[in-house]
Amino acid sequence: MHPHPEQLPGEPPVSVPAGAVLWLRVIVGALALVLLTLVTLPGWLPYLLLVAAYGWPPNVPRRAQIRRYLAASWATSTPGLTAGRRAWLTILILKKVATIPVWGSAWLFDELLYKRELDAVELRAPLFEISAGRSGSTQLARYLEDDPALAAPSLLQFSFPYLWMWRLAPHTLGRLISASQVRAKFEQMLPEAFHERHEGDPFRTDTFEAALYLPHLNHLSLFFGPDFAVAEFSPSRISPSNRELWERDFVVLLDRIGRKRLLQVPAGDRPRLFVKGHFLCAADALARRYPDARFLTVIRAPSKRIQSAINYLRVNPWDSTLGPPSWSCLAEGILRSEVAYCEAEQAWFTAPNGPARTVVRFEDYVRDLPGTMRRIYAECMEGPVPATVPKEHAPRRRSHYQVDRSLEQLGIDAAALNERLAAYVKWCRATPPTT
Repeated sequence: MHPHPEQLPGEPPVSVPAGAVLWLRVIVGALALVLLTLVTLPGWLPYLLLVAAYGWPPNVPRRAQIRRYLAASWATSTPGLTAGRRAWLTILILKKVATIPVWGSAWLFDELLYKRELDAVELRAPLFEISAGRSGSTQLARYLEDDPALAAPSLLQFSFPYLWMWRLAPHTLGRLISASQVRAKFEQMLPEAFHERHEGDPFRTDTFEAALYLPHLNHLSLFFGPDFAVAEFSPSRISPSNRELWERDFVVLLDRIGRKRLLQVPAGDRPRLFVKGHFLCAADALARRYPDARFLTVIRAPSKRIQSAINYLRVNPWDSTLGPPSWSCLAEGILRSEVAYCEAEQAWFTAPNGPARTVVRFEDYVRDLPGTMRRIYAECMEGPVPATVPKEHAPRRRSHYQVDRSLEQLGIDAAALNERLAAYVKWCRATPPTT
């Protein structure tokens, strides 16, 4: 792993505590963890009774993952982590453990209260948009979710995937806080450099696997070196360590949240479920679960997309004590993850047998939005493009980022990358792409 400077001229400063200040936070954090554990301890018994009745919920980490991450926190092979940061990572992991009965019970309350309602909901021909990161997939998803024939869980809904909470909110918090206030608070929580690269809205759809990564521990994997990041962060392939996460927990999570979303619409008028994300390694499991599902992807030449992905992850709102993962870990970990994703994506979407799949080129999507949407609707929706879909893209700023390192600055050889992914690059240029 090649070292990279953590700060370049013109980039916003990253303030991360070190030395005595860091250890003071560790001590305070450890005391807070003890208090949190004592507060949540009585909740374990009722939680385990719910687990015995309904199974382990998909929104909390499992024992095997907890063990892996605790071991990685203190592994000698983990680069660039001081003892103080390792201790803080351990506290973050154990906080997840302490809150398992809280969030797990919140999920299982839905099963206790609404299981029959949820089981009765029909998930007919769901549409899954599964694309690589930074491929233009979020903007396309926003166009599609405006179609009343589709229903997509919002970022707020899959961040708090509890039907009992959704039904209480309008009569409680909804009386005190307006949607515009929620949006304003959401924007304040995110750094400006993040807003430059992602148009987040808590009431619109977004990358769905955030509903898996954040309640579990995967978002911490980028701190443990490239090898660990490739194994835990990349959604490209199933492995022994992530099989249960993707083939069981993710599928249950998506299925139940999808049913909760459709319950918001009267039974006679229920639309098709639409979910967007990068969850390629769950595609086979989803195809088995929903044989009539449609799968859609947007493919984009990898070099610019990978450059954007690394810069985007760097400016995400990371824990203030940890700060962002190092540039070195991000560059190597994301490069390897995305190369694996490209190869797996091409193999899956071009396989001779399988579910209904549609492949859209990013260049076509940018250049000819009406033609692209006609093709998507003909193949995925079997109907005409509705009036809700715009005829042209809204103007967006795509330059002058505060953080925008080039592939060269990231130590990535663009020519070697394109040579490694020559078949994928050719696929991206096909008109239309082969499926």
